[in-house]
Amino acid sequence: MNQSAAESAFRGRFASTLGALALLASVVFPDQVCAQDGSGTPEVQQLLDRAETVYESLESLQAQFEQTIEIPLLARRRDGSGTWYQKGRGRFKMDFSDPVGDVIVADGQYLWLYYPSTHPNQVIRSDIDANVTGAGMVDLQGRIFEETDTGYGAVLEGSEDVTGSATWRIVLTPTGESLYRRVRVWVDQESFLVRRFEILEENETIRTVILRDLEPNQAIPDSVFEFVPPDGADVFEG
Repeated sequence: MNQSAAESAFRGRFASTLGALALLASVVFPDQVCAQDGSGTPEVQQLLDRAETVYESLESLQAQFEQTIEIPLLARRRDGSGTWYQKGRGRFKMDFSDPVGDVIVADGQYLWLYYPSTHPNQVIRSDIDANVTGAGMVDLQGRIFEETDTGYGAVLEGSEDVTGSATWRIVLTPTGESLYRRVRVWVDQESFLVRRFEILEENETIRTVILRDLEPNQAIPDSVFEFVPPDGADVFEG
């Protein structure tokens, strides 16, 4: 596969990978969960069960993000940062300030990918399939939570400092067919907000996101999730 074809395939797959980012970012734990043995170390399934319950009641999330994507197939690394928005189970946005102008938006009907920093005249649009658990590609959190008992093996790996905060590090490994070889998430030990997550794809691509200044249940206008392709841009179906 040449570089152009490989890059196009990577961008096309991003629609489904993006859902995993949204699913992990919106985990909020209101109360600490302790082990039944009194050790003070949370039971991993208790953490996941609580995350699922809270996710179902979460209305929105706003945060600052830093993202790193390492693509061994293309011998390439991409870094980015900006503001993360999520509302309900069909609206999502990564509004990049670096590279400025890059944006990923799910408006409830379509998932839009626009990277003027690398492809100024190209927009990729994908249907959000409501038949694929919740809001499909944009909302994979419900799917993963539903499958943790049968579709993923969950292990609490230990504690780790992330941007000055103590966190619990949890790894999820699919037990069957999946787009991902591994998903890892870091949960703040005090606030129980997700501080970091990492996705290892089948092609060895590693996507890491660090979230700061998380604000759950903020009033985010629907207009934040509106996207109109710029004049002259070619729109491709993803």
